[in-house]
Amino acid sequence: MSIAFLQNGHVSAHRTTPPLCVLKWGGLGSVLTTRPFLQALRDHFGKERTIIYITSASNAELVERMNLADRIVVLEPNGFPILQTLLLGRALRIEKTGMFFDLQIHTHRRLGRILARLSGAPRRFSFFRARETAPCDGYEVFANPFAPVDQLYLEMARLAGARRPPSEPHHALLISRADEDKAHALLHGWLGAYDRLLIVNPNASETAYVRRWPLTSYAETISVLLGQTPRLRVALIGSSSERDYVGKLHQMVATSGNAVRNFAGMTTLGSLMALITRADCVLSNDSGPLHLALALGARVVGLFGPVHPDHNAHLGSPERKIILYRPVLCSPCVHHVAVPPCGGDNRCMQLIAIEDVVAACGKHLSDTSTIKEYAFPQWQFRFHQSGTTHRVADMCI
Repeated sequence: MSIAFLQNGHVSAHRTTPPLCVLKWGGLGSVLTTRPFLQALRDHFGKERTIIYITSASNAELVERMNLADRIVVLEPNGFPILQTLLLGRALRIEKTGMFFDLQIHTHRRLGRILARLSGAPRRFSFFRARETAPCDGYEVFANPFAPVDQLYLEMARLAGARRPPSEPHHALLISRADEDKAHALLHGWLGAYDRLLIVNPNASETAYVRRWPLTSYAETISVLLGQTPRLRVALIGSSSERDYVGKLHQMVATSGNAVRNFAGMTTLGSLMALITRADCVLSNDSGPLHLALALGARVVGLFGPVHPDHNAHLGSPERKIILYRPVLCSPCVHHVAVPPCGGDNRCMQLIAIEDVVAACGKHLSDTSTIKEYAFPQWQFRFHQSGTTHRVADMCI
């Protein structure tokens, strides 16, 4: 697998078999939800069809670790990069791209459609949203805002011919020995062989800070769990830009001594994945690390409010995740309105009770093999045969 940054308008040498092109920008969670879709394409078309994955630089390593795309091309969507888009479109035309899958639903949709047309792919797939009246361009799937995102992607794969469910299990996310060594170095001398490890992610991306549970609630939860669970260690995680915010939580639990450490900004993607696989429980807001933990099969407690958990919490095993959601009248709001109706006073998150989070984490930390009473229900679709959820247009450019 290779990662290209589009130099001189070329992606790679021309191949005789038309490649498939997948476009997905967004955060780690958004990219992870494309795994079943990629597996469905791989199962149906086989290895003889090259899959090119277009994404941003921040997601390239994760796509590589998913091990389902043959080539990765980096194109940054911010600022509407016309020249780079034209060059990439030219490169895809030279490769005679057979299918183009535009997986953008909420952001950068115009740029995605332009690139799809520039690619010259005879079959182009994208989404249309409620009340959109723009002319249909290729094959379009209705982006039902109440359906799990991974199921929307799978419907697009079915429209392209991949009608069988993707094989199970999906390719495991790649974790190297070097990743494990880095995680071990972080834990060395702090986490004993018989200690329990709780990973806490109090962050959410800057696109929707309203997804954050209050730091005071996290602090009280950690304090109670430390008192209840023998030999518990708590690892606080986050990016380098989030280290100060995570540091505030660390200060709130300073009386816990060495039992809590701030690892924000100290992990790579690979070492974070290795750290998560060692955890007995991962507690997190709806954000990238939560979806990473779900994809890795970790025991998870996920906190939702501004986004409904049905939308993107379907990774992982139902028996290993506990999802807490206490909606109010305006929830869910993210992806539906430009500005949260609460103005930032996220009551939907504040209403998640500390005692419920403590109980959920306690079930995982008590070494319970399954949490069936909390098992998150899985959607079961009955698909239309008439194509009523789709719009199809003349593919001529």
